Amino acid sequence: MSEPVSFSCSQCGRVTTDVVVAIKTTSAGRKHPHCADCHRQRVTNATGGREADSTTGAGAAPLDDIEEAKTSGLDQVVLVRQPDPGQPHDVVETTSELQWTFVIRRRHLDQGQCPLPAQAARRIRTAKVVHLHDGRAFPTVLLDSLRKKVTKEHLRGIRWPRAELMPGTRITAKLDRSRLRLFLTPLERPVFIAKTRFPYEYDPRIIARELPTSLTYSPAGVGASLDVLVQATIRKLGYLDAAGSALLPVENLIRGVRSRGASGQYSNDAIRASVNGLINRKRLTWRTGSCAADGVLHFPARPGERTVRLVCYTPFVLPKPKNQRVVHLPSASSRHGVAGHLMKIEHLGKQASDTAQAAYAEAHRSADLTRTHKLPKGHTYVRPHERGGA
Repeated sequence: MSEPVSFSCSQCGRVTTDVVVAIKTTSAGRKHPHCADCHRQRVTNATGGREADSTTGAGAAPLDDIEEAKTSGLDQVVLVRQPDPGQPHDVVETTSELQWTFVIRRRHLDQGQCPLPAQAARRIRTAKVVHLHDGRAFPTVLLDSLRKKVTKEHLRGIRWPRAELMPGTRITAKLDRSRLRLFLTPLERPVFIAKTRFPYEYDPRIIARELPTSLTYSPAGVGASLDVLVQATIRKLGYLDAAGSALLPVENLIRGVRSRGASGQYSNDAIRASVNGLINRKRLTWRTGSCAADGVLHFPARPGERTVRLVCYTPFVLPKPKNQRVVHLPSASSRHGVAGHLMKIEHLGKQASDTAQAAYAEAHRSADLTRTHKLPKGHTYVRPHERGGA
């Protein structure tokens, strides 16, 4: 290119800005851009030939039997694509206020950024302060006006309280004419994940991707280093389910490990042996997904699509204390109904509307419930509705 362009690499998924873009055209005529590193790795693999599949761990399902692990053409590599929950979503705009939700990422903390929806660009320039509310104390001023900078996607100059906010925390933002208010929703009981305390609602997918964890399960030596790299690669490149497990096709895993390690450091056989060993020790498990006609991975598997065997890594097990409410974000393919329910709003300084009170009373009567039909203090009623989907 005559000047740098930004694009998402079809192999590693990274957003890259470069003057060098490798374009792969499939037999169906689809064009897939690749970054220079991935293209170099593809050329190296193609010229070096494919190594024979061999070593498997005792008691594990041998990788040699997996059709997806033995694909001979580069067109067979499955594309792992997933909406980024760190981007603004559930955007609601009125004449007086703009509201959205996002999940804070490590880059937001490191670079002092607050994600903005497109509708916020013209409104945010007049905001003088940013307040962060956690339902108990506050307000706290978080905007450094001397460093304030507005782009189409971010407000820069935020001084996040890093001691309390962890990557994965879910935040609701409300912007009016003069200020931006950020709201955290406290859990009834703090949750500890990988020895890290989470006092607010969170998204397990971001935690799985970004929370540092100790992966040194194996004995010391070269094998231990490879085991750590295999699990780290699945975490960084895999598809993340709602519980925070990461899933990756074997072929993608091998390519990812080899691209992340030193050139030629690990052979295909060594990576397969590591996977089988981790499965024997129950550090990894097998799951089944599917691949659409355009090569994109889907999980769970969809009827009518080619099935794909996936290596699954669960970096943590979510605790399930009583009365904890964790709201998971719907993906583009997860259209589902949401039952009517109570929602706490007292910490937001709001009161339930007459419409919500009437809807709650009607739902209470329809369910033949005893006692009062009046809304509990400090709550509103959310009527049944659908979420997710296109």
